[in-house]
Amino acid sequence: MNDLLDLIVFAPDAGQRVRRSDELAGMGFSPRCCEDSNGLFRLFQTRRTPLLVMQAEFSDLCMAVAGLRAMDTTAGIVAVSAFDSPENRILGLHCGADACFSLDVATAEIAAALQALVRRVPATGRRAPEAEPRAPVPVPAAESTGKWQFLDAAWTLVSPQGTRLSLTQAEREFLLKLTASPDKRMPRSDPPGVDSRSGRESMRRTDVLVSRLRRKAQDVPMELPIRTVWGWGYAFTGEI
Repeated sequence: MNDLLDLIVFAPDAGQRVRRSDELAGMGFSPRCCEDSNGLFRLFQTRRTPLLVMQAEFSDLCMAVAGLRAMDTTAGIVAVSAFDSPENRILGLHCGADACFSLDVATAEIAAALQALVRRVPATGRRAPEAEPRAPVPVPAAESTGKWQFLDAAWTLVSPQGTRLSLTQAEREFLLKLTASPDKRMPRSDPPGVDSRSGRESMRRTDVLVSRLRRKAQDVPMELPIRTVWGWGYAFTGEI
């Protein structure tokens, strides 16, 4: 199991718990589920995780978040409840949540928040329980195979030299779609429909995403094998 993607999904409602857990598992996370506060605290003490998604009635959720935060100051907590007013969101944050979403939030948005938390959670937030200490293991560089690789359920892109680049939800989806397409070439937008304006907006979003991804890769540093096919779209020219 990848410690970076290990998380607990807490939700008293069975339907919500199963849906969130299944959708997050489909995005590459490794969720463990619990349905009440006592079970949550026992599960967390058994094996502490860097991330938690907690969804419950507002007052119960605030108490559970506060209790969990008292146990661990480094865990990343995404809270989902009736955060439909600034007052409720402020209270949720004061209780210890890192992000507060209303009940209709898409699981993809929760996943993006979790990835943001992964990038800032310190190593101590990913350690094993105190009863079973283990020495920190450095992340090894990927073997130099001459190929690009996806690791961590495709949340990390690795160059042939072993350089790693963490991906956001949108970047992950774009790269997976691009590398899986015929000849690893893809138009800037989906096939045009009746709404040409929607197509233009889709192209702009893709262009902005690629531009930001290239700048982020340069900071690593890494030279992405993404080439612009002028007037049409993009191509992935590396071997993967």
